[in-house]
Amino acid sequence: MVRLICLGICLWFGLAGTAFASAATSLPFGQPQEALALSVEQRASETSFAALEAFGDDAEKRGDREGLNRLYHVTWTIQNQGEIDRARAWNTRLANAARVQRDARYEDIAAINALSMRYDGGDSSVVGAIDVFARRGRDWFVRAHAARVEALALIDQGRLGEGLKLLTQAQADIPDHDPYAATAQAGVWEMVGMGLKDVGDIDGATDAFRKFEVDYSNPAYPRPDFDSLYNLTKMAVRVGALNVAQRIYEAHHRAVQRSDLRNLAIYDASLCALVSDAMQTPQRTLNCFASFGEDLGDAAYLAMDILPLRAVARARLGQTAAARRDLAALQRLEVQSGVKNDTGAVEAEILFAEGNPTRAFQLLRRHTAERQLSDAKAFSAGVHQVTGDMQLQLKERRVQLETVRSNGRLQAGLLVFGVIFLICMVAVMIWQLRQGRRLKQAQAHAEAANRAKSEFLANMSHEIRTPLNGVVSMADTLSRRPLDPAEHEMVDLIRSSGHTLERLLSDILDSAKIEAGQAELETAPFDLHRTVNDVALLWRAKAEDKGVALDLQLDATTPAWVDGDAVRLRQILTNLVSNALKFTEKGAVTLAVTARADGRIGFEVRDTGVGFDAAQKSRIFQRFQQADGSITRRFGGTGLGLSISTALVGLMGGTLDCDSEPGVGSVFFFDLAMQSVEAVEPAIAAASHEMAEHGLRVLLADDHPANRKVIEIMLAATDMELTVVEDGAQAVTAFQSGGFDLVLMDMQMPVMDGLTATRTIRAFEAQHALARTPLLMLTANAMAEHVEAGRQAGADGHLTKPITLAALFAAIAEATAPTVMEEAA
Repeated sequence: MVRLICLGICLWFGLAGTAFASAATSLPFGQPQEALALSVEQRASETSFAALEAFGDDAEKRGDREGLNRLYHVTWTIQNQGEIDRARAWNTRLANAARVQRDARYEDIAAINALSMRYDGGDSSVVGAIDVFARRGRDWFVRAHAARVEALALIDQGRLGEGLKLLTQAQADIPDHDPYAATAQAGVWEMVGMGLKDVGDIDGATDAFRKFEVDYSNPAYPRPDFDSLYNLTKMAVRVGALNVAQRIYEAHHRAVQRSDLRNLAIYDASLCALVSDAMQTPQRTLNCFASFGEDLGDAAYLAMDILPLRAVARARLGQTAAARRDLAALQRLEVQSGVKNDTGAVEAEILFAEGNPTRAFQLLRRHTAERQLSDAKAFSAGVHQVTGDMQLQLKERRVQLETVRSNGRLQAGLLVFGVIFLICMVAVMIWQLRQGRRLKQAQAHAEAANRAKSEFLANMSHEIRTPLNGVVSMADTLSRRPLDPAEHEMVDLIRSSGHTLERLLSDILDSAKIEAGQAELETAPFDLHRTVNDVALLWRAKAEDKGVALDLQLDATTPAWVDGDAVRLRQILTNLVSNALKFTEKGAVTLAVTARADGRIGFEVRDTGVGFDAAQKSRIFQRFQQADGSITRRFGGTGLGLSISTALVGLMGGTLDCDSEPGVGSVFFFDLAMQSVEAVEPAIAAASHEMAEHGLRVLLADDHPANRKVIEIMLAATDMELTVVEDGAQAVTAFQSGGFDLVLMDMQMPVMDGLTATRTIRAFEAQHALARTPLLMLTANAMAEHVEAGRQAGADGHLTKPITLAALFAAIAEATAPTVMEEAA
């Protein structure tokens, strides 16, 4: 019967004649088990759980999928040691890192881990949720991990065949050459070993554990765990190979003594008692638990395993009263948990010790008969589960063969029809070829049109931003000069008009990028409190001019520094506050920021304006739409702001929604997951201070005279020394003469463009082993691909025209912070 089960398993895994069956005949029992035990002990002795957690700390800083896989390894390894609280903390770190990286695979892995921990805590209701991931997970890796967890639950329930079938399906789904295939394979084989161990296929289980421990183990990942030593010892006891069991247990005990995880000593004591009981050394059995006391102390959660062994040992030593106490405690646990244990065998041992062999024999005989019947039923169920799928496949094969015979009889009658059908198919193929050529031509035209649109947008952005830079920058600089009130009013009007033009241009470009699916987030630590306060300050003057109050309500529990895209958040809030003020003639506009109970941060913009009804709400989030056609004339605007904000909130993992009542007001709201981080501004602030004190030699490359003049005027009030050139070639020549602390590089220039000049400068630094000079792209090219192109060329930052004095100084301070701090040190 065992061979039948093994044959079924081998057929499932495509391993007939090469895996479990061959392992059973290749070596006598003990040799492969002890060889594997020595390998596991050696591996575990080379590291520690402290090193494993340090490995996890480093993994969290990587910010890539490999880092997430390492966090998964740390979480699962610690969970397998029964350290649920520590495992739960690591799983939270995995979930947070996956959410920040927007990696859906490892978000699902963390969710499965959380369910698995609940199952380990006794909540069997989660198996259904795990099954959903195993059957319909979003990718093969998620399905494999869920199958691993669910298979263990099925094996616990005695449903071995179902568990192995689930693992077979998961294994077939694993791609051969994926970088994470070995991780998934190791997990599958570990559970196969657990299943085969339970049906007594010791050699097959050993082979499976070897695949888990050796064949698919990643040597770059620390493995201080040695669970296979525990399982191998129990298997050796089960088949009566007690000398082998003793030697593998000794390896387990040595590993526990070296381990820095105290919880493992409890499992070691349980294993010690199991081996001692099998070897009929009752005093040694009691010695295994002596350090835990009568109530078992920290080992109490293994009482169902420990109490039967201790009661039998006490009975054999004549300590019948103590043995009775253990039996009573064991019976209470049976009632509480609903799990049956070998109380019959324990009571028989006690009766024999009390001098009642007849009653002991009767009880033991009944217990043995019940146990044999239970084992037979379980074994039969296992065989049925394993062979049932094979029988179903054979039945399907018979149906297929019968269908083939029936089809053969029909072939003669279908020959003429086949000829006609072939002619039709040829005609259809010719038509499809023609249609395919037309589609390719249409696709080529569409791609060309899309490229032309992108180039047009990029060129328009550059051509509009270049003169706009002169208007906005000079107005900004002029506003800082001593002017009389009338002159200030004119300058403010120029600044306001320039900002309006810039915002309209940005809205149009953003709308185009969102439509093309090219909108991206730039996640970095930023001061959330300052960001929302800046938005309020930006619009407070306009609110006061209208006689409307602009209130900022900032929840004190909201973290000051968070990880996210500050620019996009500011854009969203600016759109919402601007809209609220536009439609509010009296009352107040309120910007509220609150910390949610689930760790997310909520944002609301409330107003007491004109409001709108449900029909109007359905239109306002669409592009170029407003609540009422007359609003365009009365209030102005492109109708792009809410459409862009909705898309950006969605990109950041939230949903923008609103409530409103005509004549009463409106509220727009969304919430985002933003992880709290340590403040990073002090370094930039210190660099800015150092920059002001020491001054910098700055090289500016720009072909437009107005742009060069803008920078000259902006830096004239500082101690910075500015050198100006007109193209990239001149910039390279000037840089090679040495002595510059910072380079401001335009992107589009004659002779040599800014990207080529940047790459040439970086190559020159590398060739002459020079320190990296901070370099900022200062350009009217504002699209995401332009920013990425600058970064790839070697730029340290990207300043988009038009610029203000504050934006210029902030970018310079951030770019030069590391250099200045090194000089100061």
